[in-house]
Amino acid sequence: MQRKTFLTQTGILLTGLPLAGLSNPPFAETMNTEVLSKLKEKMETNPVTDENYWNVVRGMFNYSKDFINLENGYFSPQPFSTELFHQAKEHEINNKTSWFMRREQRDMIEQTRKNLSEFLGCDPEELVITRNTTEGLNTVISGFPWQKGDEVIIGNQDYGSMVSAFKQQEKRAGIVIKIAQIPLLPKSDDDLINAYFSLVTSKTKVIHLTHMVNLSGQLLPAKKIIDAAHAKGIEVIVDAAHSVAHIDFKLDELGADYLAASLHKWLCCPLGVGFLTMKIQHIPKIWPLMAEDEFGDDNIRKFEHQGTKPPQTVMAINEAIKFHNAIGSTLKQERLQYLKSYWVAKVQNLDKVTINTPLASERSGAIANISVKGYTPQQLADKLLKDFKIFTVAIDHPYIKGVRVTPHLYTSIADLDKFVEAIKSISNS
Repeated sequence: MQRKTFLTQTGILLTGLPLAGLSNPPFAETMNTEVLSKLKEKMETNPVTDENYWNVVRGMFNYSKDFINLENGYFSPQPFSTELFHQAKEHEINNKTSWFMRREQRDMIEQTRKNLSEFLGCDPEELVITRNTTEGLNTVISGFPWQKGDEVIIGNQDYGSMVSAFKQQEKRAGIVIKIAQIPLLPKSDDDLINAYFSLVTSKTKVIHLTHMVNLSGQLLPAKKIIDAAHAKGIEVIVDAAHSVAHIDFKLDELGADYLAASLHKWLCCPLGVGFLTMKIQHIPKIWPLMAEDEFGDDNIRKFEHQGTKPPQTVMAINEAIKFHNAIGSTLKQERLQYLKSYWVAKVQNLDKVTINTPLASERSGAIANISVKGYTPQQLADKLLKDFKIFTVAIDHPYIKGVRVTPHLYTSIADLDKFVEAIKSISNS
């Protein structure tokens, strides 16, 4: 069914106002969310698999038609509503210049902090708006009051920038790094919990935990690990770059001491915005990355000093939250998991194919990693792009070798069918 026909039948067609290529920013700020909310009210089928609904969603994104993008893990495209909101605010700030920066910027940041904290489920006095996950986690790792001989446990599949940050502290402060061996396909949560706690000693100060592994999409039982760590007096730093706005959870329920994520990933914000949360009792002891003297040692805002930064990008967080909420966290997670399961089911039993991701709904979301015998990760990624115009990313890691496949809300079933046919063709060659 065509999108126009579907909207007409559901009684919400906005005559003369296309869903793509919007040029009126004030209208675009609310139009996407209104359409999605009205659609869900009228739907009688399961929205997870209702392709008419997702065709409408697809029309609200700006994405290239020159290739099939299955590498949405780096960052996600903005829906038109957020993109045009961002552009409109940049125009407004460019007009007001220093007036905005000196008279309005602080109030805007505080309102955004409040809105984002409500969305995430955390105390606004424990929330820092940053540029990305790496900045947030480096703030904690570099600012932690390490003592020589302190032990930290990291995972063997943690993000490289975080591993580098700990290695710097190994050289600088004399900490001891222990590496938990995380199984690719765990049989139970205990396999994952034991990987960390088999390394715990009386000197263990911190566990660094990747909530969703970027290499494979594996989702770790973060709350169980955090609770077990706290029972032993160990603090936990969580890299949630791929789980926030992807997996339906609230930060206060997770209970991490420190957690950071990039909002230009699954919340679909403009590039260059993220956040850090820190339990209020830890704020005084952590040094900020950049020195500042406006706020006290116990004020979370001491971590936000970056010099001049683009406020329109921070403001766009509010619009991105509106779009996310119009779909809903639960539906978004279920749709992303459905897209992953759809293509995996069609290729996982092929002779030369291996799926390097646990497939249960509690173990992964949209991301999955696939390898084909006879191809290096880069060879497979190159062939998919050259022969089939499908863009993925090669993962050539000591523990995971394959291609990471990451669909998004705008990914169509037809796109995934083309990917399936490409894998079948490659595996049969």
